Amino acid sequence: MLNQSKLLFSVAFLMLFALTSQSQVPTPFWSEDFTNGFPAGWTTTDASGQNILWTWCPDPLLGNSNAGCSPIFNDGINLQEPFKATTSSTGFMTLDSDEPLALPQNHISRLTTSAIDCSGKDQVFITFQAHIGVYTVSAESGAVLRVSSDGTNWTEYVIFPGLTTGVRWSKNPEEIVVDISSVAAGKPTVYVQWQWTGNWEYFWNLDDVEIYDVNPTARFNISMTNFFYPASSYATPASQIATDTFGFFVTLSNKGLEPMTNIVVKAAVENTLTQQVLFEDSVVVAVLNPGVVDSAIDFSTLYAPELPIGEYLIRYEVYADSIDLRPDDNVGGSPFIVTDEYFAKEDEPQSYTRTAQDIAWNVGNYYLMGSGANDKYQATNAVFAFSTDPAELLLTDVKAAVYLFKVNDDIAPDFSNFELNSFPGNSLEWLGFADYSAPPTITPGQLQQVEIIDFDSGLPGVPLETGGRYFLMVGYPEEAKQTNHAFNRKIKYYNTISTVIYTSQWFLGGFGDDFSAVVRMYISLLSTTDDKPLPESAFKVFPNPASDVLNLDLNFDKPTDVTITIAELSGRVVNIEDRQGVTNEIRKFNLNGLAAGTYLARIATKEGSRTLKFIVQR
Repeated sequence: MLNQSKLLFSVAFLMLFALTSQSQVPTPFWSEDFTNGFPAGWTTTDASGQNILWTWCPDPLLGNSNAGCSPIFNDGINLQEPFKATTSSTGFMTLDSDEPLALPQNHISRLTTSAIDCSGKDQVFITFQAHIGVYTVSAESGAVLRVSSDGTNWTEYVIFPGLTTGVRWSKNPEEIVVDISSVAAGKPTVYVQWQWTGNWEYFWNLDDVEIYDVNPTARFNISMTNFFYPASSYATPASQIATDTFGFFVTLSNKGLEPMTNIVVKAAVENTLTQQVLFEDSVVVAVLNPGVVDSAIDFSTLYAPELPIGEYLIRYEVYADSIDLRPDDNVGGSPFIVTDEYFAKEDEPQSYTRTAQDIAWNVGNYYLMGSGANDKYQATNAVFAFSTDPAELLLTDVKAAVYLFKVNDDIAPDFSNFELNSFPGNSLEWLGFADYSAPPTITPGQLQQVEIIDFDSGLPGVPLETGGRYFLMVGYPEEAKQTNHAFNRKIKYYNTISTVIYTSQWFLGGFGDDFSAVVRMYISLLSTTDDKPLPESAFKVFPNPASDVLNLDLNFDKPTDVTITIAELSGRVVNIEDRQGVTNEIRKFNLNGLAAGTYLARIATKEGSRTLKFIVQR
């Protein structure tokens, strides 16, 4: 499971921020938190005449079990949670656009306040918390705030900028601040209206409406709006991780009223178990002015993660001269692991979905082999998971095909010249395959494993090239097109290719950068014999048999780059290490954790390899 504990501030630090923030927040002169139900004097109408109206929901946990509430949409593809507004547990307003299904025309649903007295106010700002999901009409244009001083003439405000049907969901909650002074300042009767023009969307939840005569926006509020996950995969074999060079960057926004100065942005890589910091770098930004959005901050230092098998964490942090009054978005990061033998984009099946098109489809992951190891590897197995709706397709009736493709060397690093309109197309070379039929004992989400067959030789195992780029795909044919493949949404592969999909064309962004398919690739040594043997003097092991420690004695006439591998007889890698410029040295390998049995100790250089058997005794 993902370990996020290091991403949290200390309790004392958060309390200090909370006390500082509370001391600087102004008091609203008007508010409504819907604790007492639908407010007296408010109205709800549908200008389209279809009676799609706002309702009061007493508790967000109820979902559509209550007539006044909307579904939560915590299904596999949407993964939404109950409304998290500050006082949502005591009631809130909601508009369920999903319940009536497709309408002949868009609904134009309005929730309007009673008259609000803003006389004597030189400025008027309204704040509220919302959660919205759209499917047909973008929230940017369809879900708006309208304000009037006479109930007849209305001024419209965009409140969800950039929230399109491609994005679908707002934050939960989205905290919105709007300056309505041009309409409301000094007016004795002001009406506020939330208007949603849509058709078979999801829902719009609303709570904690407050109106101020000063700007309630925090004076100091720096936000880390996004961060880059530098690992190419969540799970990477130890034989490949060393050349998966990490680069780091974040995007920052100044959501406050004042400039933020001397902003320090830190990036670190840590060992999750020991909490040891393995890498750290920082960038100082002299000033970020109010209103600056998504300013890219690049770290110049790269990190080559020559790491043993284990769990690790990529962590980002930002702070500045002035105390941030909204510190909840100042820390971010995600974990990664180094494995013995497999690549993966995720740590477990979490949700299940398929394409909206009712056609055969393919889903898979992009994996990158390392470029520095002196040994050679092969793809041996594919592991994936899925579920079905028994009313559509029985789980035991699922059939699938597995494909291993190599991305051609002439395809640009950013895939800008990738051929999108055919499968596999001229951008890929088809190397391996497997046929799959679900077993009679399968359960939903159970990991399934198939052996990958080399397309040319017809034998198990497909040789992989050093530095090669690969797509490992699972294809569901026409008779299994209703299969819902397993995904995980815990890691966001921002601004990089990760999961890919093919239906009638390739979608190199998959379902989105936070949808990681459960399609894992297992690798092993290509050969456990020595095609070009090194002399006996180059490598010896002792003692043999061994119980606690194995000594690896390396001897070369000149400095030599060496890959040292400990493996099972099958070729499954137990440990791997690259050493540069070796002449004469003894490396000690701890045997703790290895079961009794026979293993391989192997060294590989550009000149050849030498493999020895050794026995672990218990």
